[in-house]
Amino acid sequence: MPMPRVEYEIDDEMRRLMQRHEAWWRGHGLLVARVPSAPLADLWLPLANGTLATEDVDVQPETLDLARLAGEPQSPGPLERDGDRIRTQSAFMRVPWVEAILGCPIRASIQGGAMRAHAFLPNWSAWEGGVVHRRDDWLATLVDLTGRLGAQGGGRYAVTHTLMRGPVDLAEAALGPERLALSLYDHPSEMRGFLEYATALFIEVLEAQIARIPPLAGGYVNPFGVWGPGRFVRTQCDASAILSPAQYRDWFLPYDQEISRTVEYSIIHLHSGSLHTVPALLAVERPRAIQVSLDPEPSGPPVERLLPVFRQVLAAKPLIVDGYLTEPQIDMLLRELPHEGLYIAARTAPD
Repeated sequence: MPMPRVEYEIDDEMRRLMQRHEAWWRGHGLLVARVPSAPLADLWLPLANGTLATEDVDVQPETLDLARLAGEPQSPGPLERDGDRIRTQSAFMRVPWVEAILGCPIRASIQGGAMRAHAFLPNWSAWEGGVVHRRDDWLATLVDLTGRLGAQGGGRYAVTHTLMRGPVDLAEAALGPERLALSLYDHPSEMRGFLEYATALFIEVLEAQIARIPPLAGGYVNPFGVWGPGRFVRTQCDASAILSPAQYRDWFLPYDQEISRTVEYSIIHLHSGSLHTVPALLAVERPRAIQVSLDPEPSGPPVERLLPVFRQVLAAKPLIVDGYLTEPQIDMLLRELPHEGLYIAARTAPD
């Protein structure tokens, strides 16, 4: 499928912002964005039969109404922004796309708004190298939806890749957390093989999306609205919460590095309640930046207690602090943290 043709209308102010974005990737300058964001509500899931899902359902690619997921075509207009953040759209992020392509069954829970991947490997003898489980129909659906977003956006937003969970998260999705942890000891060779396969699959899915994303001024915009003159990736390692720092460093960091080396601009997502991987990430060149999502108390510490680790990150790499923040909290971060390489992505309650 050919890449959608998009003519972006970029004024002088936007060009200056893109120059600031490029500098941010080098650890220079400050970015601040306040983005209205409502808390998660019940799942909106348009079905191919023209209805909306009203009860929990097992989801297949043919279940989804891609036209409604892509939204209404936009009339042409200038590229939009929220503060220092370029507006973006990506393929429906509630779907755990890479897990589905890997072979995980997907279940939608309407109340609470979740779509979850379920483990499909009861033991390692069921693995067989992954090929028999792979779902190319899910990959084709993701690529189709990504292309639709680019074709009908009217140049008002940049298309970015969807939410993609990294190798450790894919291992947890396929195996479940207990089998993941035990396999590091009981089945190390099988786990290595799985991680190599999952990493290659992640890169394939990333590149398939980028091939359908219209470039912006010779570059691309990442999911946090930051432009760079090259390709990008955002990955994550949420399941590292059940691992020790040494287990993440020795087992999983090499695969996050491999993913990050495939593109020019890379960022890894962490949670404020699980930052024990930071020293390992700061000891290597890639990923190039770190994003921390602020977990609400008591899942995560108060933002004031995170200042030391934020300073540690900013001494080595660009940092995105992302979450619901009050104006006094934003002021505190601006007052207490170095500005060079800092990006405060504040979610605010919608009007």
